[in-house]
Amino acid sequence: MEKDENGQYTSIKESALTYSFETYIQAFLQMVKGKSYREADTGLGKSDLIINVHSKEYLIETKIYYYESQFLEGKKQLAYYCKSLGVKKGVYLVFIPKGINHSEKVAENVEVINRVEISTFLVEYDEDKW
Repeated sequence: MEKDENGQYTSIKESALTYSFETYIQAFLQMVKGKSYREADTGLGKSDLIINVHSKEYLIETKIYYYESQFLEGKKQLAYYCKSLGVKKGVYLVFIPKGINHSEKVAENVEVINRVEISTFLVEYDEDKW
């Protein structure tokens, strides 16, 4: 989540979207006896969400899409966090306001960044309902 220089959230909306996603996956985590941790310290910063299932950890980084360079930088940030924890896969969950045009670089895919597999998912949402 985006924070200012004092560590305060700059976007309640992003926090709410991340919380909504975490709430959504709780039923699954309960079935598999998994756990989730928000704003977990990676030693090099804080990841948005870490999920632990059967002693395997998965890092999830969330962003609201504003512009392409921020989108691309978020992938690198996630790879950096994953590497610091020895995690080989990360999930990049990007919330895009409905109707926003973006380049072809902003797409769902799986790619390797610094030897970390990053799976990107785009979630469209309606800003008027927030």
